[in-house]
Amino acid sequence: MSTTPARSFEPDVPRGTATIGKSVNIKGQIVSKEDLVIDGTVEGTVEAQENRVTVGPNGRVVANIKARDVVVLGQLKGNIEASSRVDIRKGANVVGDIRYAKISIEEGADLRGSLEMIRTETKGAEPAKPAETKPAQQSLSATASTNTK
Repeated sequence: MSTTPARSFEPDVPRGTATIGKSVNIKGQIVSKEDLVIDGTVEGTVEAQENRVTVGPNGRVVANIKARDVVVLGQLKGNIEASSRVDIRKGANVVGDIRYAKISIEEGADLRGSLEMIRTETKGAEPAKPAETKPAQQSLSATASTNTK
């Protein structure tokens, strides 16, 4: 038995953050101009282009998510497109394709889908050579989870 305390999720909800509680079910399109924490059930699409979307540990999402940053601690079935960063935390379950600028996948996360890095152009940089313009794509068929019983 581990002596490490269980990692709990207490959303630090600053001003300008919307929260979908664990007893809330939403079907449809969500467009947010502020950070969004989903700890309930959502089916449809989620867009927060300039903000962060967090799927909490109780979150059950069947939707495509477009946001600046996406953090997943719960279950997500759908594609992710993040202009900045994707974090898939321990205990998360993601089934879908991910487009990202930066990504972090913790040990113990379950991910089934493909990864594609979004390349950002920097000012003054030389144009990429034709051989380097292909998107970096990797198909993951194995899970990143570890079972210790």
